[in-house]
Amino acid sequence: MRTPTRRHFIALASAGAVAGCGGQGGFSVVDPDHASAGTGADVGAGVQKLLVATTRTADPAPIAYGAGRAKTLDFARLAISIPPNHAVGQIERSRGSRADPARHFALTGAETLPDLEALVTAARAASTPGQEAVVFVHGYNNGFAKAAYRHAQVAWDYELKGPQIHFSWSSAANPFEYTYDRDSVLIARDALATLLRRLLREDGVRVSLVGHSMGGLLIMETLRQIALSGDRALLDRLSATTLISPDIDMDLFRAQAHALGHLPQPFTVAIAQNDRLLRLSSGLSGGAARLGSVEDLDQLEGLGVFVVDMTGIADTGSNHFLPGTSASAIALIKGLRDADALAPQSLSVGPVSIKLGG
Repeated sequence: MRTPTRRHFIALASAGAVAGCGGQGGFSVVDPDHASAGTGADVGAGVQKLLVATTRTADPAPIAYGAGRAKTLDFARLAISIPPNHAVGQIERSRGSRADPARHFALTGAETLPDLEALVTAARAASTPGQEAVVFVHGYNNGFAKAAYRHAQVAWDYELKGPQIHFSWSSAANPFEYTYDRDSVLIARDALATLLRRLLREDGVRVSLVGHSMGGLLIMETLRQIALSGDRALLDRLSATTLISPDIDMDLFRAQAHALGHLPQPFTVAIAQNDRLLRLSSGLSGGAARLGSVEDLDQLEGLGVFVVDMTGIADTGSNHFLPGTSASAIALIKGLRDADALAPQSLSVGPVSIKLGG
């Protein structure tokens, strides 16, 4: 086992600052010079709505949350405008706090919700038969606004019609605070379990769970916690679980999966063996292999995992969030989804894999 050095931390911070999981700054709002655009509809902008459950401490600004760890969940509703010239995989952010909805992502609506029941009611109202509520859990080094923008962008690019529920845990939004973020993930397990238990018990609401990077670790730890508390059967009500570039030690993932008895199906993992950030994360962990960049798929044998290997997708960045940031990857995945060629409903052996690109 290799010992992590100061160089590992500096390299991880540098990669995290430019990777898909990076992000600082708050929301941009519509500039008064463009106030006539209102929600952006007058200039052809779209609007993506998010429901929010967060463990972050509230900032003084309305509907803003920081890096602190709150003792209770907070809830909100956001509306984010998507510019008409939006490029798939990108977040067209303003450089300042004011935005032109014809060119930028912008916060066009926000309100707090009083409690979890209000969020569930809003999710039910936004859902029609056959639609899924997507619970998205962001990764390492994410500020509140950046993570919400990314969720809005992904939902928009994939044309997801069901309610979007954004679970925002207390990331420091600082690439040098990797350990703080890992500890925040562990602290957030109870809160995510509370949210999932309530949603999964709601009749008429189908729930799909998606986690990126360290958010995948939070999902697995939470599923394990729910199962060990006696509610394992509840997890089989999940419509689907997807981990994108999960920052999880391979030995830990196998232990988590075995603790669950069996993974809820379908269970998909998107990997890239050339993921720069996970390579650095591995260095910080003594060289231990990460699930999101696993090379030997036999390590997943018998776990019921459907693997989407994106190593061959051309990208000039860190390769750490290809399903969300690569236009070609998004097009390929949407095509497979629409052809019903993704994730068989049940896998008792495995892994089953598909390679995209290259």
